[in-house]
Amino acid sequence: MANVTISPTNPHERILSAKRISRIVFTGLLLDILSFTIILPLLPRSLEAYKAREGSDPTTLLGSTLAWVSMLRSFILKHSHHSSLGSGFLQQGARADMVLLGGLLGSLYSLLQCLVAPVIGRLADKIGRRRTLMICMLGNIAWTVIWVFAGSFETFLVARVIAGLSEGNVQLSNTIIADVTDPQTRSHGMALVGIAFAIGFTLGPSIGAYFAQLNPDLLLSRGSTVFEYAPFAMAALFSLVLLIVECVYLFVRLPETLHYASSSIALSSNGEKAEKRLKPTKGLYSSSNVLLRRLNYLHFAYLFFFSGMEYTLTFLTHDKFGFTNAQQGKLLGLIGITSTIIQGGYVRRIKSVGKTRDKSLVSQGMIGCAFGLFCIAFCCLKIQANDANAESWLWAGALGLALASATVVNCLNSLVSLVASSSGQGGDIGRRLGDFRSAGQIGRALGPMFACSVYWLLGASTCYMAGAGAVTLIALVFIATVPTTHAAAMEKKPHKKSD
Repeated sequence: MANVTISPTNPHERILSAKRISRIVFTGLLLDILSFTIILPLLPRSLEAYKAREGSDPTTLLGSTLAWVSMLRSFILKHSHHSSLGSGFLQQGARADMVLLGGLLGSLYSLLQCLVAPVIGRLADKIGRRRTLMICMLGNIAWTVIWVFAGSFETFLVARVIAGLSEGNVQLSNTIIADVTDPQTRSHGMALVGIAFAIGFTLGPSIGAYFAQLNPDLLLSRGSTVFEYAPFAMAALFSLVLLIVECVYLFVRLPETLHYASSSIALSSNGEKAEKRLKPTKGLYSSSNVLLRRLNYLHFAYLFFFSGMEYTLTFLTHDKFGFTNAQQGKLLGLIGITSTIIQGGYVRRIKSVGKTRDKSLVSQGMIGCAFGLFCIAFCCLKIQANDANAESWLWAGALGLALASATVVNCLNSLVSLVASSSGQGGDIGRRLGDFRSAGQIGRALGPMFACSVYWLLGASTCYMAGAGAVTLIALVFIATVPTTHAAAMEKKPHKKSD
C-alpha cells in the first residue's frame, strides 16, 4: 500500500526498514503455508468421501480415473519380479488406488506450478512484487471458496487447478527478500522462508485434522445455499479465513520493493553505506546465463530424487513398520521441528560472505540428504534381517532429511538471486527465481512417480540406495561446477575505486 520512502542518507533506518519488510513477508508466508497445509492430511479422506458420494460409476470423472489407476496398479503388480522385496501396499486394492490418485493430484499441482512460475516471475519484474502478490492472493482465495462448496470431485479438481495456477507466495517472498537484502544478508533473510515452511508444515496438518472434526452446520446452514458443501468444509472455511487475513495484512503493511535497491543506498550487514560493496555483484559471474542454467538443472535433479524419496517415506513406514497416523505425524513433526531449529540456530548465524556461505550450506544439506537416504536404505536391509534396531536407522535418516530441508532449496534460491543478470542489472530477479522454481517443480512432479515405480518394482532398500547414490552424485557435481570466486571480488573492487 505504501511505497519505500527511506532516506538514502540514513542507512541504519534503511536496515530497520529491510528487517521490517522481512518480518512482514515471514508473517504473510506463515499464514499462507498454514492455509496450504491444512488440506494435506485431509486429501485421502476427501477422496474417499467423494468416492462414497459418487460411487463407482465409470461415467463420472472420479470413477473413470479410479478405473485407470486400478489398471496401472494391477500392471505394476503383474510385472513385478521382486515381490519379496516390493511393497505389499499395492495389494491393498482400493485403498492403494486412492493413495495413488492423491499422488497424481500432487503431481498435477506441481506441473501447474512449473507452468505458472516463470509467468509470475516476469510479471513481478514488470508490474511490481506487491501487485503480483495481490493477484496471486485473489486466486488463492478463489480456489478456497470453491473448495468450501466442492460437493463433487469435478468441482474439487477445478479448485486444485486454480490453486496450482495461483500459488506464487513462496516465489514472490524470496524475490522480495532478495530486493531488500545484500549478498551478506541474503541467506539470512531467505532462511525466514524455510522457517515459515517448517513451522507451517509442522502445525498446519494438525490444524486441518482438528477442524475436519467439526460439523459445518455449526456455522453454515445447508438450507441457505444451493451448493453442497465439500467434505471437511470447516477445515476449508478456516483455510479461507487465514487467506483473507493474510491478504488484508499484506495489502496494508507490505510496500513495493521492485526498485528498493536503486531508490537509496543499499544496506550492508553492519550498517555501512554499502553502495560500493554492492556494485561488484553486478559482475559476479562472467557467464551468468550458463551458471543459471546449471543451477536450474541441479535444482531439478535434486528435487526429482528428494521429493520422490520423501513421498515414498509414508509408504515405507506403513508397509514395514505399520505406523499409525499419530506415528506418521511424529516422524514428520521431528523433521519439521529439527529443520526449524537448524535454520534459526545454525543457518541464520553463519557469518561467512554471500555465495561462499550459500555454497557451503547447500553442500552440507545435500550430503545430509544422502546420509539420511543411506540410513533409510540400511534400515530396510535391517528389516529384511529381522533386526530389532531397524527403526533407529529410520529416525537417524529423518535427521539427515531435516538438514536438507533446512538448507538446500533456500540457499539455492539465494545463489540464483546473487548471479548477475545478462544485462548487468538486478531488475530481473523475479524472472530468475521464477525459472528456477519452475525447474524444481518439474522435479517435484516427476520424482514421486519415478520413486514409487522403483519402490514397488525393486523394493524399498534398492529405492533408497539409488536415491542416496543419485543425491551424492548431484552434490559432487554441484561442488565441482559452481564457482566460489566472488568473495574476494567483493572485498577488492571497492578499494580500487576509492584510489
